[in-house]
Amino acid sequence: MKVIASDERTAVISKVIDLLDPGSFMEMGEHVSARYTEFYHPDSVMESDGVVTGYGTINGCLVFVYAQDNEVMGGTFGEQHGRKIVDLYEHAMKANAPVIGLLDCAGFRIEEGLDGLYQFAKLYRRQTEASRLIPQIVAVIGQCGGGMSIAAQLADFVYIEKDKGSIFVNPQAVVSNAIGDNPYVEATDDGTFEWPQIVENIRSVVDMLPSSSKFNPDILEVSDEDLNRSCEGIEDCLGDARAMLQMLADDGRVIESRSDVDQSMVTGFIRLGGMPVGVVACNEYEGKKRLSAAGCNKAAKMIELCTRFHIPLLTITDTDGYNTDSATETFLPGAAERMVRALTASEVPKINLVTGSIVGSAYSMMNSKGIGADYVFMWDSANVSIVDPRQATEVIFGKWSAELEQQFRDTQSSAVALARHGFADKVIAPEDSRKYLIGALQTFINSR
Repeated sequence: MKVIASDERTAVISKVIDLLDPGSFMEMGEHVSARYTEFYHPDSVMESDGVVTGYGTINGCLVFVYAQDNEVMGGTFGEQHGRKIVDLYEHAMKANAPVIGLLDCAGFRIEEGLDGLYQFAKLYRRQTEASRLIPQIVAVIGQCGGGMSIAAQLADFVYIEKDKGSIFVNPQAVVSNAIGDNPYVEATDDGTFEWPQIVENIRSVVDMLPSSSKFNPDILEVSDEDLNRSCEGIEDCLGDARAMLQMLADDGRVIESRSDVDQSMVTGFIRLGGMPVGVVACNEYEGKKRLSAAGCNKAAKMIELCTRFHIPLLTITDTDGYNTDSATETFLPGAAERMVRALTASEVPKINLVTGSIVGSAYSMMNSKGIGADYVFMWDSANVSIVDPRQATEVIFGKWSAELEQQFRDTQSSAVALARHGFADKVIAPEDSRKYLIGALQTFINSR
């Protein structure tokens, strides 16, 4: 069997170099190649076996990187290919450093049989073990099919390249030596990010998160003037979670997690007073403010990530309750349960900012005092009601009038009413949100 040095790796390595600090990339296993098996007797094989692996730095922080090369064996996952990624994970966990994967894989290499499947299983196990210890970030830069689609979803952050990347499970046909040419049946996710955006997002995530759950996140210096900055006009952002978070953040920057998934919830990271904070914010989408199954799952994943890496959590609550679409009815209870379980299990500092109107039991599950929020702040214009205030008025008084509805709001659902019952710690003006949130976060400084 002849081993051929691959000139095609240049494109893959250039992607890796884009991500890392100049001159920092150190490749490992570049001469590894596929081996003979009972069913696989090629005349020649390519060096690196379709995946470039190594380490380097991002803003001086150590990271481990693997990048799949779709020019080798139709872009398929084989035994040695898998072993290189598994070995990389073992190095990363020992070094307490993040793993970044650039995925371009059409699926499993049939010729190598169970040897390749065994490495797939080991990869899933290493990813699961690593999830308790180090951040995992993937960029889908081509096809991400079959078992590799599961590997992608095991990561903490997934970015899919526009017009190139797609995640799918089953190719239209499984044909030996031509898997890379087969179209997929239907992509579960198609790309929305340009490559420069992916590079910026990955570098920002590495900069924000601690390199391991063994360490605390870094706190940056912030001027006194910025600490006490007022958020004038933030009430105009009601319903637009991204705009609101940009006004609250130290530098106006929001690093979103899975921004291409379900727009009813915005999740990600901001800095407040120099501290990294995970955010889960209700967002108005297509004229509705409703909790969906996909949104709850998205929120749960972010809450779990904050818990693993000791990052405080901020929720911004403004919702008319659960999505009433029949298509989501089946999945919503399970997704809501996952979010509730994540919130109640998390021991990180949890702060809830109630900005708008909340209707129904969505109030209970969105980081309320009863579920375990450490601090709850309410805008003076916010309110919470078990049902629509007009309906509540008709039930309680047997009739409706504007005066009776206002009486109900004042005594039962207004921000002051909740504060009187101990369900909110303070009623605040919207423009003061930032300084109260930072003050609350600073009370936990010794918990680090």
